[in-house]
Amino acid sequence: MKKLFIIFLMLIAIVNAQQVDVVKDALNAIRLGDTLNVQININNPENIERSYEIIEVIPSGFMLIDPKEPDEIQQHDALSVKLYKWRATISPNKVFTLNYRIKPNDVGEYTLLPTKLNDLATNNIFLSEPKTVLVSCIPNNKCENNENSINCPEDCGASSSDGICNYKADGICDPDCEEEPDCKNINFLDNFYLLLNKIFKNNYFYNILIGIVLILIILFTIKKFTKLKKNENKEIQDEMFLKQCIKNINLFREQGYNDDQIKEEFLKKGWPKEDIDKIFQLIQINSKLL
Repeated sequence: MKKLFIIFLMLIAIVNAQQVDVVKDALNAIRLGDTLNVQININNPENIERSYEIIEVIPSGFMLIDPKEPDEIQQHDALSVKLYKWRATISPNKVFTLNYRIKPNDVGEYTLLPTKLNDLATNNIFLSEPKTVLVSCIPNNKCENNENSINCPEDCGASSSDGICNYKADGICDPDCEEEPDCKNINFLDNFYLLLNKIFKNNYFYNILIGIVLILIILFTIKKFTKLKKNENKEIQDEMFLKQCIKNINLFREQGYNDDQIKEEFLKKGWPKEDIDKIFQLIQINSKLL
């Protein structure tokens, strides 16, 4: 009978202990750069004062704002886990509230693990529910880094190569869905666009592409300069050749040859008639040089 009574008291204690509520409250979604305020509410439903140790695990990817330093850092393999720890004595039938603030380093979906509450008198453990927080991007018209159509819909549309498959027939081919209906009838231009989208999504290929463009610009500039220089040299050579021809023609004229006779002499030397006529035309145009 005595054992049954002890078991009955233990069951009552367990039932009462289970009534302790630990509630974690935070926004479900914030923007990158915003500070996340986390509130923890602990209800003591008993008629006696209770003392608790409160342990909060800070998710990886967040910086500490307030408090600025962790109370403890635990090493799990290669991962360092930062902890906040508090001790609180809660009056009967009262609610104790504490707050802390953290700030995300990157976009993504993060999970705030359950808050652990340890009853210092009984060593009973109570846990809150976990909390999921979506950190969205600051839109800049570029789908980059860890952004996707979930955490950055403004920059990463359905046609973006972001690692997220939006499988639906909406007239837009998602490059991350191999069997999406909208991708079956995609044309060459759309494929080319998707390829460029993937290339520009990868900063490594983007840098290579920029380097190739710069090299092409340099080669084009060198070729253009060489061509201009070549044309300039040709003009100088043509001018010198014309002056020599004029000099020779003047020598023939001084010896009493007329233009027809001079042309005949050039023909005897093997000059094409078209070239001879062209020279005399140039002489007429540049008569001031005679």
